[in-house]
Amino acid sequence: MVKLIGNDPSCNNARPEGTGFAYAPERVMTTAHLVAGTTGPITVVGPVGKRYKGSVVLFDPGRDVAVLRVPSLRARSLVFGPIKPGESATVAGYSNGGDLIMTSGSVGRSGTAHGLDIHHKRQVRREVLIVQVPVKPGVPGGPLFRSDGTVSGMIFASDVDQSTGFALTAAEITRPAMDGRTATATTSTQGCSD
Repeated sequence: MVKLIGNDPSCNNARPEGTGFAYAPERVMTTAHLVAGTTGPITVVGPVGKRYKGSVVLFDPGRDVAVLRVPSLRARSLVFGPIKPGESATVAGYSNGGDLIMTSGSVGRSGTAHGLDIHHKRQVRREVLIVQVPVKPGVPGGPLFRSDGTVSGMIFASDVDQSTGFALTAAEITRPAMDGRTATATTSTQGCSD
């Protein structure tokens, strides 16, 4: 788990903070809306406080997924896999820019969600899970873990009262994870998210 601190002076939040997770050596996944509009390197803070500089090498505003390349960040490769409704799951993230928290709950139904991309420009479809776990600001970008440690999704949003989370399924994030493992060139994070 890592905390991410961006720099987007042209957007509403000049220093957005949020969560990401290292899923392979030198690679971190997070939400695209966290890094949208950022300029320069993103500060990546490990669980023991060590700081790294990362650059966005994959940016998918439709899925709301981004991958950062973080030189020298050591991480073991994580396994992605499905989870069934009713199974217990754990969400990890840096709530409100504070310390790392882990919250357990259960997975509700899954399905295809229709909506707009993070810039509100085009219609997209995403495979999502409803997760019965509180999701505070800063937690989106954190992984959804099955009890055996498998990554079964990534939290990207919560309901209005922050009592329920929404996660992209493992199937939805596996392709960008694979593409991000080999990407090396810094890519545009486009404009600020809406």
